[in-house]
Amino acid sequence: MAPELMGVAGAESGVTLIELLMVIAVVGILLAIGVANYARWRATSAVMQGAQEFTQAVRTTRSGAKRANACWQISLMASSASNTQYQVKEYSGSSCPTGTTPAPTRTRVYDMPAGTQLIRVDGAGALSTTASVINFVPPYATSDSVPDNFQSRWIANTSIKRDIRVTGLFGKVIVR
Repeated sequence: MAPELMGVAGAESGVTLIELLMVIAVVGILLAIGVANYARWRATSAVMQGAQEFTQAVRTTRSGAKRANACWQISLMASSASNTQYQVKEYSGSSCPTGTTPAPTRTRVYDMPAGTQLIRVDGAGALSTTASVINFVPPYATSDSVPDNFQSRWIANTSIKRDIRVTGLFGKVIVR
């Protein structure tokens, strides 16, 4: 190429290897920060969605028991280590069974969002070993006088969680 076409005699235009490596390093750092924040946002959103779905299921169970004038139960289905499902059982009578009889007239199973689990906890937030069944009976709501505490949490990082509390007699649900 003729020197007069290059602008300055002997100068070449282009990007040096050092400049290219600097750009790649900056882009890599920005991507690393962005991916970490995106993963945490995704986990937080899934945990909140699980808490909201369980809350809605508790409210539906409570109002269904009142409307049908019958016992309805909501409970966790699996062990606390891998609990990703809960169920709602509807009975025809106004008193809730203590064993396997009578059989429910209808049972519905709900899944938690992917990557989340639902566990029962005690008042201090530790894993509870008590039964995870809430009975809703007419005319009010739950027959439990002590609040029931649950947690919707991310399986891979249990510090990402939402506390769900079903209060005593009227079965009001509080999510924190």
